[in-house]
Amino acid sequence: MRPVDKGTPTTIYTNYGKARHDLANRIGYYCSYCEMKVRNSIEVEHILPIHQGGNPVDWKNFLLSCKYCNTINSEHNDNLEDYLWPDRDNTDLAFSYKEGKAVCPNPTTNASIQRLAENAIRLMGLNRYPDGDHEPTKADTRWKSRKEAWDLAYRSYSNWKAAPIPPMADQVAIASLNGHYSIWTAVFREEPVVLEAIDTLYTKRCHLYNKLDDNGHRVLRKGGKL
Repeated sequence: MRPVDKGTPTTIYTNYGKARHDLANRIGYYCSYCEMKVRNSIEVEHILPIHQGGNPVDWKNFLLSCKYCNTINSEHNDNLEDYLWPDRDNTDLAFSYKEGKAVCPNPTTNASIQRLAENAIRLMGLNRYPDGDHEPTKADTRWKSRKEAWDLAYRSYSNWKAAPIPPMADQVAIASLNGHYSIWTAVFREEPVVLEAIDTLYTKRCHLYNKLDDNGHRVLRKGGKL
């Protein structure tokens, strides 16, 4: 799950829907949870639902969501502490992505983080995959989008191995903007040149958050759990 830096709001909102394109211009037209690129009708998601006490017009309570994640989530969470959030935590460290599988907690993290990751997965239905323990509905095409991303990433990987030069790394990074950042970083996890190109482009285009301290370790986000 790609961690993002939303920055500060550019206006005071009286209608949360008006924040849609301001958010997208900042963090990209991607679902904050499943990472699918949403070219049309991306939705403003209230992190803490309005009916659970969430502020309806507070930038801090906004993320972007596809209709599937937003519908499945609905109003099921009544707090923020039992989950991981891409605008608050280093969520890229908490989840594991494998081809043909649903998203799952990263087994290298501690038990507490795995529990929070599992809660987030269930909340958004990221564990729905054909022939898995949780079948998607016919309308839920997120698994198809992930499969397309895996196919494109592996084709790009073959191209990179055939021509491991900086322009090809840049081309792979451009292709990764089609969505599912975490799938691309999983495929290229052993290719630091490509990973750097992907992260640089995502940081420039849609404010990826991956700050390091002076020792090269990830910085714990303020108020975050990871």
